[in-house]
Amino acid sequence: MKKIDWLILLFILVASAFTLKDLYKPGFYTSHDGPHQIVRFYYYDQLLREGQFPPRWVGGLNYGFGYPLFIFSYHLPWVLAEVFRTMNFSIIDSVKLTFLAGFILSGFTMYLFLRSISRRLAAFSGTLLYLYAPYRFSNIFVRAAIGDATAFIFIPLIFLSAVQLARGKHVLRWIAVYALSLAGLLLSHAMVFFLVMLIFVPFIIISILGNRKLKLIYYHSSAVFLFAGLSAYYLLPSFFERSYTKFNSIMGSAFTGNTFVSLKNLLYSPWGYGMMKAVEGGMSLQIGLAQWFAALLVIVSLAFKKSRLSLFFLAAFAISVFMMLKDSLFIWKLLQQLAVIDFTWRILIVSVFSAAVLGALAVNQFRNKIIAIMTAITLIVLAFYANRNHWRINQSLPWDMPFFLSLEKTTNSFNEYTPKWVREEIIREKAPPWEFDGDLEARILEDKNSKWEAEMETDKAGTLRLNKIYYPGWQMTVNGKPVVINYTDRGLMETTLPGGKSRVAVSFKETPLRRISDSLTMFSIIITGVLLFRRKINA
Repeated sequence: MKKIDWLILLFILVASAFTLKDLYKPGFYTSHDGPHQIVRFYYYDQLLREGQFPPRWVGGLNYGFGYPLFIFSYHLPWVLAEVFRTMNFSIIDSVKLTFLAGFILSGFTMYLFLRSISRRLAAFSGTLLYLYAPYRFSNIFVRAAIGDATAFIFIPLIFLSAVQLARGKHVLRWIAVYALSLAGLLLSHAMVFFLVMLIFVPFIIISILGNRKLKLIYYHSSAVFLFAGLSAYYLLPSFFERSYTKFNSIMGSAFTGNTFVSLKNLLYSPWGYGMMKAVEGGMSLQIGLAQWFAALLVIVSLAFKKSRLSLFFLAAFAISVFMMLKDSLFIWKLLQQLAVIDFTWRILIVSVFSAAVLGALAVNQFRNKIIAIMTAITLIVLAFYANRNHWRINQSLPWDMPFFLSLEKTTNSFNEYTPKWVREEIIREKAPPWEFDGDLEARILEDKNSKWEAEMETDKAGTLRLNKIYYPGWQMTVNGKPVVINYTDRGLMETTLPGGKSRVAVSFKETPLRRISDSLTMFSIIITGVLLFRRKINA
């Protein structure tokens, strides 16, 4: 990159840091998912410090009964947050800094992608449209949806990788970047990953057909296999173990028909901080004035000059808009057979990305420098002006960590990852650590998320029930000898305890599936490292 490119990246950094300045205020702020995010990172950090790697089982959730949160929930935002945590930032500040870092990094990656398909001014314009879209600020300041916000980093990277592979330079390196970007997107948010694939898969198919190089099929296939390996530690358990939980019965298609947006609200809707359609002022789901203008410019330009890229991203933009309208219900019913999408308007992430690309292509089409500059200025001014009231939080919260922890049961609104064999009524606050059919005295020796041990003394043999949810991976020993865990009655761990003194220990271990998944990821990391440091391959 030239010096001017580095100066543009510096501008993106400074502008982003200024725009999100409300994140620097003390404490957290009112938001939809803010308490969820704070508590999730608190436990993710705790699990890492206890040596649970990768983090999977959270013993402190469900009032101490436990919850398999990180088998199913995203990881990457917390990996980024952990970087700030190691610098001695607090849990709350680390979460806010992750929002900031994700915003800045998404600007960098978008500029790199747009620079690969357009001139410098066009890339700069499109990048600002990518950053200054209402949905970006809604994700941070209204929803506090850290998974969605982090996903914006990786969407440009997967498209950049596809473009570079088609050009045939540094192929091994770009296969590695491609795989890492796909993994990053999946580990940021699985639902967003699925929605982005709706436009990315057609993009690579068109790329392969347009280049007519059989090698491209091999390159893309290699990247996909490597991505599957990199994300295996999360992808395989979350896929195969979902049947253990109540997820499908609770979620299903419960939201699809209730979360459509009118075209009027996509064009403009008042900025609010409540939930969708809240009486006190619901969140805005507008796409953005500058983004609509960019699409309009491309429509006009296509009347004079055909462009395959412009046609593709205009189609992606139009389809994403249609998918948020009620008329698209029949498509969502088909898609729900493949993946559960809770909010249909999540596809706004595709609208924002496509519109930003269209903005760059609109500027890039003008060979006359003055017209190109005037078009870029118009788009940038519209983006800044239309978002001038979106760069702020609603209200700061003077809450400390214990209070955040007291608010959350599972950090999921519907507790959908509760194992299906658990009877909900037994999960209660302030439950004793155990129940026993007789007198029992005990001293707890160790009490961690994935390990618990106690010395017990009973007057007779009987059934010991630990108030901890059973989930595959839990193992129990009594006096050092493995025992069978019975959980069929209530979903809690039970065993027969002999009379007298005993030492009872339970620990959460990796199942064969998880061990295989972890091994695949470690092996794929090694391969990725090798590919990144290999110089070149003949195209």
